[in-house]
Amino acid sequence: MNKILSILLAVIIVLGLCACGGGNTNQETQPKAAGLEAGFARENITPDWPVGMAGYSDSETRKTKNILDYIYLTCVAFREGETTILVYTADMCALSQENQKKMREHVAQFTGLPGDNIFMGATHTHSAPSPNVDDKWDKLLKDAFLTTANTAIADLAPVQMQTATTKLEGMNFVRHYLMNDGTYSGSNFGDEVSGYKDHATEADKQMILVKLDRETKKDILMVNWQAHPASAAREYDYTAVSADFVGSLRSKVETETGMHVAYYTGAAGNLNKDSKIASETHGLDFKQYGQKLADHVIELLPALTNVQGSGIQTTYLAYDAQVDHSWDSMIKEANEVFDLWKSTNKNAGDQLGATYGFTSVYQARAIRTRYDLPATQVRDLRAFRVGPIGFTTGTYEMFCDHAMYVKENSPFDLTFIITGCGGYIGNKAAFEYRSYETDTGMFASGVGEKMAEEYVKLLEAVK
Repeated sequence: MNKILSILLAVIIVLGLCACGGGNTNQETQPKAAGLEAGFARENITPDWPVGMAGYSDSETRKTKNILDYIYLTCVAFREGETTILVYTADMCALSQENQKKMREHVAQFTGLPGDNIFMGATHTHSAPSPNVDDKWDKLLKDAFLTTANTAIADLAPVQMQTATTKLEGMNFVRHYLMNDGTYSGSNFGDEVSGYKDHATEADKQMILVKLDRETKKDILMVNWQAHPASAAREYDYTAVSADFVGSLRSKVETETGMHVAYYTGAAGNLNKDSKIASETHGLDFKQYGQKLADHVIELLPALTNVQGSGIQTTYLAYDAQVDHSWDSMIKEANEVFDLWKSTNKNAGDQLGATYGFTSVYQARAIRTRYDLPATQVRDLRAFRVGPIGFTTGTYEMFCDHAMYVKENSPFDLTFIITGCGGYIGNKAAFEYRSYETDTGMFASGVGEKMAEEYVKLLEAVK
């Protein structure tokens, strides 16, 4: 009898333990996988109805007419220990600071991740819709941010990080020129009478690859390159949806390697097809350019080497940037130019703009938005590290020399610069000859250099 009672007691104890264990589904109490993990997700965000296009002065009225290739939102997730972060890249011209804040809060609300662990960039294609111009597309984008977050987190798997880097010649430049007569042309639209001698500033020619080698799932390749994609828009009357060269780059690399590819735009370089210097002009359309860049990526793959290091750290700074008010006296004229252009035709607007000294309707459009601006405006600067690699993201288009300063002074051997978002902050040289970017931007001379210094401090903080 005592033996039977002992057996029954043992069964009751075992069943009780099983019930306790089986009922505990709280993720925080579950054991975490050792080491770094990475996951991938991509969602199609292509509208199949007319939507306002971003990237040019008529974005309010220029609607999509056809689709050259699909545009996507891509998310790479990282997790180590208790920390998970998301790194987005969108096939869009820009994700403004306000749009990033909105999407970050949305994703944080439904995933439980801290908002400061969510990072964003844009590929800067000028052949994609603009946020806040179509409620239906905004909802599509909002849903895609959440879907990719959940999918990338569900896709997490142990990973070994590998890196490779090289400098590519003949693939990008900066669209500021030193003329033969010693003067400068501040944009693509400068005076060609005296001829173009050289570039006023250097391009960031560094390509960076970070491969996330996963034994149990498809590998992920993060590509970082700096070029300004605008060819697809120009070649198709500015009304066709396209990821520009990024689409053909991704397609070719993924087809030939079997990996997922996430492309992250760096500083504001440009494509050589539009160079005013004959030796740089390659004549490739946007698809051919993407394929050629894909060839460089594939050629670099054998140079990938394992990197060691652990931990994920994040930080940010709300930087109070000084606004440029030197154009305030021309707001009235800018409104006249833009209103004439919008109500009549572009030529009439351009002609009036020329009499006032504007380089383009777009410049007039940008200047008119300066109305009642404060003395300063906050810009969101973010940095993080994954193992031994540093990353920065922002909410503006960084000049190449600022990006190169960050890389040269970074405490990391390899630093990923993620930008592609709208709003130029010019360098000092560009302010000296009032370049297109400084005239259409809103920030004062010296701000870009100070922000580059702040990025270095942020990288030092996460190191």
